[in-house]
Amino acid sequence: MTNIRTLVPELAEQARMKLKEDETTRAECIEALRLWITELSYLQARTDDQFLVAFLRHCHWNVDDAKKRVLFYYTYKSKELDLFKSRLVDDKLLEMARSGIFATLPNPIGPGGPRIHYTRMGHIEPSKHSVSDIFRFHAFRAEIEINTDDNWNIAGVVEIIDFTKIPYSLLLQFDPGMFRRMNSFLEHGIPTNLVATHIVNASRETQFVLGLVRNAMKQKELLHIHSNIESLQRVIGKEYLPAELGGDNGTLGDAMTRYETQLTGFATYFKEEERHGVDEKLREASEKEQEKTPPLGAGVANEGSFRKLNFD
Repeated sequence: MTNIRTLVPELAEQARMKLKEDETTRAECIEALRLWITELSYLQARTDDQFLVAFLRHCHWNVDDAKKRVLFYYTYKSKELDLFKSRLVDDKLLEMARSGIFATLPNPIGPGGPRIHYTRMGHIEPSKHSVSDIFRFHAFRAEIEINTDDNWNIAGVVEIIDFTKIPYSLLLQFDPGMFRRMNSFLEHGIPTNLVATHIVNASRETQFVLGLVRNAMKQKELLHIHSNIESLQRVIGKEYLPAELGGDNGTLGDAMTRYETQLTGFATYFKEEERHGVDEKLREASEKEQEKTPPLGAGVANEGSFRKLNFD
């Protein structure tokens, strides 16, 4: 018996059809991943069922792929301390939660559909909010969603970004190297998929730049640029947009209050995360030992692919 949340029927169907979830082998896969974690001397990680099932679902129940993602997740957090700064829920995080920049809307796009994130770029104050602050906020939110949001994990996430009154000085803080470092965690560590990004209220100049960005993207179909709110409403559906955009999916003020409550409720969780991670000295010693003693089984041999992870 596994200790995980029961899915609504529509989401359970998504898990079966798209992620290959099989109730008859679910507990076995979770236990295999947990055993691997406990036997890996240099990795300290969470092993509760709900945490592990998020990674297994994202990896379509391929246990070896889930191992790689869990190891990347904790390796990254151990190495990129300057981006994460502190693992504690501090005044900076709470201030950003109250700023109105970010909102997670209460209803996904249908019971079995993706979660919706809404970002108001115009609420960012470059004198107070750095690019790394924004990344840290996203990382903390994602960790909460790993543990609480099955739609986000199974069906993915839709990002709506409102460019009204965007502070252009913020764009000057971006550099390609930092962007690659931050994006690698979202792409290779966090167990969710980006379904689409919708840009709204962008100036003509910004739309032109975003068009160039889209042309350079591998998955051009993920980026949608809307010239007005009506276009966004037609694509997403008014019922899934916040009241501030003429929709029925709650208010942004309520979303801010709800997330602040959630963030403070996870304070102990994040404090515990301070002791989780990868010990690189033990890892190096383990790898040297493996070189002296060739692995006997394919499962152990696969650990070689988890050794060095490139964040570029």
